[in-house]
This record gives sequence, C-alpha cells and structure tokens, in this order.
Amino acid sequence: MKKVTLIFFTTASIFFVYSRAHSRDINLDGIYVKESSPYYDKLLEKKLTAYQIVNSQFIGRNVIFASWNDGFNIIYIKEFPDLNILYSYNRITQSHTELCRIKGTIAAAINSINGRFIYLKRLRETEDHSVKGETIAVNLNSKKLQVLEPAYPFIDFSLSPDGRGILYETGRGIVEYIPETNTRSLIIERSEYADIVQSGSPAIAYLSPNRKKIVLVNGSGGSYRAKVFGHGASLKLDGITSASEVFWINNDRLVYRKGYAGSYSIHVYDAAARASKVLSGSSLNTNIRFSNLAKMISFLQDQIIQIYDVRRNQVVNTGLEGEDVLFSPDGSRFISLYLKKLFISNIHTVKKKNLEMVGISRQIKELYKNLLDSRNDWSNDYSPEYLRRKISAYNKIAE
Repeated sequence: MKKVTLIFFTTASIFFVYSRAHSRDINLDGIYVKESSPYYDKLLEKKLTAYQIVNSQFIGRNVIFASWNDGFNIIYIKEFPDLNILYSYNRITQSHTELCRIKGTIAAAINSINGRFIYLKRLRETEDHSVKGETIAVNLNSKKLQVLEPAYPFIDFSLSPDGRGILYETGRGIVEYIPETNTRSLIIERSEYADIVQSGSPAIAYLSPNRKKIVLVNGSGGSYRAKVFGHGASLKLDGITSASEVFWINNDRLVYRKGYAGSYSIHVYDAAARASKVLSGSSLNTNIRFSNLAKMISFLQDQIIQIYDVRRNQVVNTGLEGEDVLFSPDGSRFISLYLKKLFISNIHTVKKKNLEMVGISRQIKELYKNLLDSRNDWSNDYSPEYLRRKISAYNKIAE
C-alpha cells in the first residue's frame, strides 16, 4: 500500500504524518511517540478506558467506515488484505449481517441519507501495475454493485440532498445520476464555474437541502477554489482547504475547513448575509462531519471529539478521541472510530459522566507531560510540539 505524507505546519514546528491512503483513523500517538515507550500502551489504554467510562457500546474492530442507515441500523466496512466486507449492525439485537464483499482498497465511502445506497471510492491495481480509481454504488437492498463513471482515485462526487442520486463532473459540467432510474441530468454547466477550475482536479458540487443553492469546490492538496451560486447570483468563497469537509447546515449556511496543515479552523458561512464566523480554531485536524437529521456538527480539536448542536448553538467537548463521528437521526447517539474500533456512545451519558471524564483526562495529561520530559521516547524532532498540543487539549478538560 502506498503511503501519503501530510505536513502539519504550526507556528513553532512542522509535523510529518504518515498514514494509509484509505484511512482517516490516524493514530498520531504512534507517529510522535515510540511504540517501545512504557507510556505508549498506557496512553492508548487510557483513551479506550474513556469509552468504557461513558458506557460506549463496542461494535467491531478493523473498521474503516461506518454510518447510520436509520435509527437502529449501522452500515460499516471491515478491512482485510485486498478484501472489504460490508456489514449491517442492529444496535437493538446487537446482530451483525454481512451484506457483500468488495475487493481492492476502499479510499472513501458515503452513505445516502435515504439509506438505499452506499457509494464507495475504490482503488485497485491494473495489469500494468498502475492504480485505478472507481466509484461504486452498492444497492443496500439488492446487494448489487454498479461501477459508475467517476474514475478519479479520490473523492470526486457528492450526494443529492434527498439521497436519491450522486453528483459528479463530466465534460459538460456537474450532472446528477439516479441509479434506480438510470437517468442523468445536467445541474450546472462547466462554463459557469470555469474560473475556479484547476487543471487535473475534478470539481465537487454540493446542493443545499432545497436545491436552490450550490457550492462548487475545485483543487487538491489543500489548495482549493470555491464558488457559491444562488438566487441568480454567484460569488467566490475564499479559504476552503478541504473538498470533503464541506456541508450545508441549512439552505443558507455552510460549514467548512480553513487554515493550513497543523492549524486548521472551522468556519460557518451564511450565504444570505455573505458573512462567516469561526466555530473553532487551530487544530491538528478537523474531520468535520454533519448529521443532517440530528442537526449536529462533529469535529476534532487536536484529535478530541467536539459536538456542535446547531439548534442550541452549543459545543460539547466529549473528552473522547476518535474520528468520523455521526449521529443517529434523533440525535441521541453517535458512532466513532478509534484505532479502527467502532463504538456507539450516548450523548446524554457523555454529558452525565463529566466528572469521571475529568479524572481520566488528568491521567492522560500526566502521561503526555511525562513524555515531554522523556526525550528517548520521542519518535522525531516534532514530537515535543505535538506533546505540548496534547497537554493543552487535555488541560481544557481536566481543569
């Protein structure tokens, strides 16, 4: 498997992060702390203990993707050598059902809001040993797989607001394809957004819930251009640095990532007022996710899961580490991945166990402080800056 290098710039240092190309579940401790360190296993153990404290339900390991299919069932993918198995899990009966098997490497997966399809980006090696990208639609009812047109190695599509179709770019512009009816329609012509197109990179379009506004993002490697269309007007949106971390919160507001590697920030843009505000600043990574039915935004503050309740305008620091956090339709539970382990947590229990989480956070903070004083346990020259960031992050919980 090829590896990609992410460079995290901070005001004090540069972080180099090596991760498998298909996985967002990055264990930063394993990059900046030697695995031979006596503190390393203790760190991971304490972070898993945090999940036990809030009575999280463990679903499975070796999981690279998970999403709610409805209020009771979760769709998830387990990874094996050159094979991926798609499962459905019922949280009431605690039963796992295998849906289908897919060869190759899954680089990304997005579940439709109506629960009928899951769309995968698969990488597979061709006969001439080059890597080919494929977009696959999996019908969750019939279990049939359909290879679609987009062939870019990484995410180059979005889903229709109602979940019926997939949006991707062609030579004409952005089209919407409905798998169930095998129909295509042109959403916006390429000429309308040609001024933001950069060579070699596909444009990704996101439709607002009422389909009256659309934002297009084009670029790669943290350098993106974006344009918002609506009510017969258009304007460029500066600063977006991730094409996959863009979501319409409602028919007017967008949440997206800005900043540079190692110091990312989360912004909410109001297309009607043409103004933006900062939701959260300076984080190693953000991993923004939006649960549309629950109206919850999840993001990371230096790997620690934060929950923003859109309706209440309230942020909750969970004290848990993990990624790909998504809420059930009623907003009562969320799933998360940590070390490729899949958990279900109850948001009310997380809030209720606040004092216990303060205690475990203090223990984790002390481990990081010990590591900062133990140079022999550092993996590289950037370890001390990373450790200081983690101490600061846990200090906000442990105070």
